[in-house]
Amino acid sequence: MESFFQFWGKAQPVAGRPNPTWHPLAHHSLDVAAVAEAILQENPRLAYNLASLLGLPRQEAIRIATLLCGLHDVGKFAKRFQAKAPGVFQELLGDEVDAWDAPYDHAAGGLRLFCAAPEQFHLPAGGSLRVWRRLFSAVTGHHGSPPMATAGGSLGVLRAEEYGTEGVEAALAFSQVLPGLLKVPKELRFSGQRKGRAASYLLAGLAVQADWIGSNQRWFPYTAPDRQLDQYWREAQKRATKALGRAGVLPASPAVALTYPGDLIGPKETPTPMQQQTKAMLLHDGPGLFLIEDETGSGKTEAAVMLAYRLMQAGAADGLFVGLPTMATSDAMYIRLQESYRRLFVPDTEPSLVLAHSARDMHEKFRATVMQAGRTERGYSQEDGEAEDTASALCAAWIADDRRRSFLADVGVGTVDQALLGILPSRHQSLRLMGLSRKVLIVDEVHAYDPYMQGELQTLLEFQAALGGSVILLSATLPAGQRQALVRAFARGAGGEARGGEEYSPAPDCPYPLMTACSRTEVREIPVKPRPGHGRRLPVRFVRTVNAALDEVVQAARQDRAVLYIRNTVDDALDAWRELRRRGVDAAVFHARYAMVDRKTIERRVVDRFGRKSKADARKGRVLVATQIVEQSLDLDFDVMITDLAPIDLLIQRAGRLWRHQRKHRRCWPPPELVVVSPVPGDNVGEHWFRGLFPRAAYVYSNHARLWLTARVLEQEGAIESPGGLRSLLEAVYGSDAEQRLPDGLRANFHECMGRRGAERGLAHMNVLKLSAGYVRDGGAWDSDVRTPTRLMDQPQRTLRLARMRDGAVRPHADADDLQRAWRLSEVNASEHRVSGERPPGAHTAAWERTKESWGTYDADKLLVVLQESSGGFVGHAVNEDGPVTLQYHPEQGLTWGA
Repeated sequence: MESFFQFWGKAQPVAGRPNPTWHPLAHHSLDVAAVAEAILQENPRLAYNLASLLGLPRQEAIRIATLLCGLHDVGKFAKRFQAKAPGVFQELLGDEVDAWDAPYDHAAGGLRLFCAAPEQFHLPAGGSLRVWRRLFSAVTGHHGSPPMATAGGSLGVLRAEEYGTEGVEAALAFSQVLPGLLKVPKELRFSGQRKGRAASYLLAGLAVQADWIGSNQRWFPYTAPDRQLDQYWREAQKRATKALGRAGVLPASPAVALTYPGDLIGPKETPTPMQQQTKAMLLHDGPGLFLIEDETGSGKTEAAVMLAYRLMQAGAADGLFVGLPTMATSDAMYIRLQESYRRLFVPDTEPSLVLAHSARDMHEKFRATVMQAGRTERGYSQEDGEAEDTASALCAAWIADDRRRSFLADVGVGTVDQALLGILPSRHQSLRLMGLSRKVLIVDEVHAYDPYMQGELQTLLEFQAALGGSVILLSATLPAGQRQALVRAFARGAGGEARGGEEYSPAPDCPYPLMTACSRTEVREIPVKPRPGHGRRLPVRFVRTVNAALDEVVQAARQDRAVLYIRNTVDDALDAWRELRRRGVDAAVFHARYAMVDRKTIERRVVDRFGRKSKADARKGRVLVATQIVEQSLDLDFDVMITDLAPIDLLIQRAGRLWRHQRKHRRCWPPPELVVVSPVPGDNVGEHWFRGLFPRAAYVYSNHARLWLTARVLEQEGAIESPGGLRSLLEAVYGSDAEQRLPDGLRANFHECMGRRGAERGLAHMNVLKLSAGYVRDGGAWDSDVRTPTRLMDQPQRTLRLARMRDGAVRPHADADDLQRAWRLSEVNASEHRVSGERPPGAHTAAWERTKESWGTYDADKLLVVLQESSGGFVGHAVNEDGPVTLQYHPEQGLTWGA
């Protein structure tokens, strides 16, 4: 028997199963290699992307990836790891556990062994040591982050301190026999280092997924070391094929007989010019960026889905992920895709659609299997050592959160934050990148992100292009400078023969609507005709006080009109809602500070009352007071709109909810107008120009100079003319010469905000991973103790999980069949200055502690707040930097604060 059969790879058998009680490390390594091979064989797009980066034919790339995944656990041959299961260790190696009882990371140990003796791994000739080191770092870092960087070391040191002589010999023996077993060529011609570094990110994601599936005992049961390695390899390949089918992670095939575009938008609908453009335009080989600029309500989403379908048909993708600015817009997009996504795929198949917070799953059998395995497996550790999570436990923790599952589905929908985590030093980011690389990434409302998120988004585009994925960006209001930065970022990642995209400079007066297409060889600006009959000139009227705005709302409601009043902060919205109620107006309020279960309920109610299908009687005299939550992606339609002053692009978005649809009862009414609450944009205003009227919103929109420019241009133009006038409005506020028109009293504010924007872009550059470094420890801020945020906020946020006592136990505020989902639906965010810590309920502290202990690693920093019923809803308790704080919660009003 080969010496490597003396080493265990798994030692936590399913309860009640007979021997063996441990699974040979060699067998587990082949299990994972077989899964990796099967994933690549069954995912042509992923295999193609990896092969392109490695510069190899597809089958050779698959064999190299299979070999490397088979070496993912080579660090487990170390006696320090083997001693984590003392009974098995003594049975197999007959050594004293105490001699090897010390903390040990097998990922770093495996990388150290490779760096000490790379020539003894018998890898194919033709690749530089730097490339091999990054690829080896990728597979050994399969527990979620790159292994710790190593300064080299020697086999002698590893024998003495980590592996023991037997461990080193077994590891090298297994590493030397594996290439021949897997029929890996002895020499290969790799791509250059740049592409090899990019390939390491894909390989890291592959190793994670293969390890998770290959560690599942239901599909890969423990076996005794009584088979020849080649015999076991054939068995593992058969098990891997069955496991992938049962796991439900294979991509669904795109439809081949789709009537385009009728089947996607409805056979009775007339395609818009932008939708027709997506059908006619030329698609180049390789990754592509498509930037769609068109009016609000013009069917940009449907145009993007049509284009994604064409890319899927061409073999350039096997699914799509839609990223949006907020959870509310994600919910709305999910509802829209529910009706059409199955048409994208072959009939009688089960393509998966996953939304953050939704009830749908990628594959319920897979999720149930991994969750059961993960909950029963504990980390390997000695009595005094550090625990090391098992692959099944890591998989269960990751899959438990529906936001992350969307990257393994055929169609995923979520906030853009979930995609941005792929380019930040976050655990298992490589799995997100791998999922995105084989999909079309669609980002809606791309103008809506601050400089920090814009910096992250540009890095994401660079990664997506480099890894072979395509991107579609959507916006109604995109300044020319942002379009330039996005195109250049994608061009950097795509590379290619013609690199003109990196010098792309758009004209500020280019046509609108517009399709911008970037490939490896060129950048094209394609003018698109406006929708016939949809242009309009929307008058803008100003009122100067909040009280005047409230009078406008009351008057319109008494005229039986559907009214929207948009405030810029939650507290301002609640104040306005209370005042309208005091005046006898039956108003509703909608903002972001609700538990998810209640926010979804209110959102459905809002869409039913004010959406496309709403009836005149249901809308009559109804008033909604809302925050920015309604300005993007929600298909809402109001008769009257009053809004606080906001930047021009957001006002244009808000205006898109005014007379959005044709309604017969409006025929006898005067034309619509947008009412804006704003101070007078005079020539001699001071630094408190905006703050005096909106003290709370002054922190939300801190660039008061941009707000002055917005008010000024709207006062001068007197209307928003779409689509022809939108570009000039945007450039009047965001153009390079806008500063010249500012009053002296706001110049200091402008320069301070521009400096802050530069600092935020710089911080984003510091925080993101570096594509050029590859998947290595020093390729990003992996060693930071602070979790890298996807968004910068003036006040850090904490996630609260609301709960109630039921039958002596702490239960989620929301009801759901799945406990994990119930907790997700019970979450609400609050600024850290409001709530920074927990205050256990005295009489139920023990139950509270048990609940906290049951949460997984990813939920450890969330705050548990137990609510008690009161006359005004619910009351809970927490703490902040000033001491105890009382929280009030009502399903209709959301979260508010007490003394």
